[in-house]
Amino acid sequence: MAKSPDFGRWRRTTPFAIVFFIRDTISQVNTWGQLLASFGLAALLVRARPLLARVLPVAIFLTVAVAVLRYWFFRFRLEEDRILIRKGVLRKTSIDLPLDRVQGINLDRSLTDRVLGLVTVRVDTAGSDGVEARIPSAQAAFADQLRAKVGVAKREGPAVPGGEGDAGDARGEAPATGPRDSAESSKEVIMKLPAGDMVRIGLELVADFLPATLIFFVYDPRSLLRYFGGQYGFTEPIGRDQVASDYATGLADLIFRAGVAAGTVTLIAVGGIYSAFRTYYGFTLFRERTAYRTRGGLFSLKEVVVESAKIQQVRLSQNLVARCFRRFRLSIHAASDDVDVLVVPLLRARMAEALRSELFGHEGGGLTLLPRNRALVRVSPQYIRARALKIGIAPAVALPALAFALEGPSVGWAELSAIWILACLLVSGLIALQSWRRLGYVHDDDGMAIRSGFVESKVDAFLFRKAQSVKVTRSPLQRRKGLATLEVGLAGEVLRVPYVDHGLACRLRDYILYKIETNHRWH
Repeated sequence: MAKSPDFGRWRRTTPFAIVFFIRDTISQVNTWGQLLASFGLAALLVRARPLLARVLPVAIFLTVAVAVLRYWFFRFRLEEDRILIRKGVLRKTSIDLPLDRVQGINLDRSLTDRVLGLVTVRVDTAGSDGVEARIPSAQAAFADQLRAKVGVAKREGPAVPGGEGDAGDARGEAPATGPRDSAESSKEVIMKLPAGDMVRIGLELVADFLPATLIFFVYDPRSLLRYFGGQYGFTEPIGRDQVASDYATGLADLIFRAGVAAGTVTLIAVGGIYSAFRTYYGFTLFRERTAYRTRGGLFSLKEVVVESAKIQQVRLSQNLVARCFRRFRLSIHAASDDVDVLVVPLLRARMAEALRSELFGHEGGGLTLLPRNRALVRVSPQYIRARALKIGIAPAVALPALAFALEGPSVGWAELSAIWILACLLVSGLIALQSWRRLGYVHDDDGMAIRSGFVESKVDAFLFRKAQSVKVTRSPLQRRKGLATLEVGLAGEVLRVPYVDHGLACRLRDYILYKIETNHRWH
């Protein structure tokens, strides 16, 4: 049996990390590259080829040289209770990360890494805004040892009072006997996605492009615009017979464009299925002590981990295609907006509710993630009028104002303006009605779930003690109707419950602030 490498002394990562440092060096100077392109880099490539022949090799050499120096000065060391990193050529940087503060260890494996048995390790700590440390192209044994030491540090180090992170200790798990044994004994598979689900995931992409594709390729409004424009004096008049003739003679063109639209949708579907296989093939969701981990990928294997104590909100979404399959997409957001979101791309309603209950533990028992759950309460219907005016007033005024500026007042302008305003109000009213039907909320003593969306439905659930801020706002219409908007700020975004009773909004605000102030657990 091969001896495990000693990471307790200062080590450099493998030489293949030079490729990572080359990419990182290029990305850092990408802004300058865009600036050069904006001021005529194309002209330089065409007219100054002799200069380019001298400059390009020098630029490549400097990029590689900088990457090699960054690799040479990058060192790391894994001690019993911390990981130490030293990096930098001219500007030296020292990173000292206590292992009991590590909240996530994410792994990325490109195709080359998988062939060579290497991993890129990304370490996230409590309170950081993003990835605290990145160790590229390291040996897989290092990731195993790091995970094992983090598990030992969390058991032996100071526990988080009353937090979800103590769940593993309460079960009395045995101490790790080695890196591989520790990783395997603490890992529990929650769900796997078969290859057939990759097709469903890929087809969800079609729902985002299908309406625009059909309108662009199939519908041709030119004849109708010419007809109505001619009726009101804006274009040369044409008769209804001419409109019918245009559509009759354009039947072949219509069939052609419909075929192009069908081919485009097919290509989008094929591209989406390929993307799903590349990203989620072999997707597996694990529970690993107090953390949740996903792993998947066809060519490049990617792992994302989120600690239970760091979960801020859970989102369940469903678009039109997913609704046909009766499937959902689950996103678990951590406390930092820059940390990777843990995504379960496809799951059933029962699994979604089971995961929500498990993630929140004994809290939030009265919440739900399912958009059609009857426990969700709709907001005031006054929202429809306010929303319709907000989205419809600008287009309703813009076109008549432009026509007035170009043609001046006339009977045709007045008739066209009236028709346009009524059409805008009708469309905006239907949009507002659909948005109101999607809005809903439910809360208990521990948290809240908020439903929103237009075509796509989504439900965001969170615990009150995880909130970062909360406030109540009121528009003039809301003040007249005794309504208000409750805004809850989380680490990644602000969630709103509009047009609820003002008294209820104030009571919820005060209660959420009370839960925040009396919470002694890290969030």
